[in-house]
Amino acid sequence: MVRATRYFSPIDHDKTIENAKEVLENYWHHKRLAQRTKIALRSPVMDGMPKSPSYGNKAEDKLVSHADELYYLNVCENAIDAIEDEDYRTILWETYIISPSKRLTNDAIVAKLKMERSAFYIARNLALYAFAELCPLVTLVKKQSGHFVD
Repeated sequence: MVRATRYFSPIDHDKTIENAKEVLENYWHHKRLAQRTKIALRSPVMDGMPKSPSYGNKAEDKLVSHADELYYLNVCENAIDAIEDEDYRTILWETYIISPSKRLTNDAIVAKLKMERSAFYIARNLALYAFAELCPLVTLVKKQSGHFVD
């Protein structure tokens, strides 16, 4: 059953939810990149000897990359924390943010939240849509108008 507000919404909910999933599924990739960049950061070595000009600043590039990865992580976490519904926050944290080795299974999340499995999947999609509305990394997809002009 589709609510009337969703039916008349200019946003394509299904595609937007897919975009939100993609952003959250990339969370751990960015977390690993942030850790790798942090490890790779070091002071530049200067020996005073003349050298040919180098193009680009590798140390600066690493710092910028590290800052970008930290931004990605913070934006995702803050968007989840800004969601009003506690169950939605729990679903997103347990599904995407907590370390993959420590995550609860969907059945464990269902038991923790004391909800039916079908209600869990509906709540997960609603949580993803709420995340999409709050997170600037997620593209809100507008519906295509069905009108053709001759």
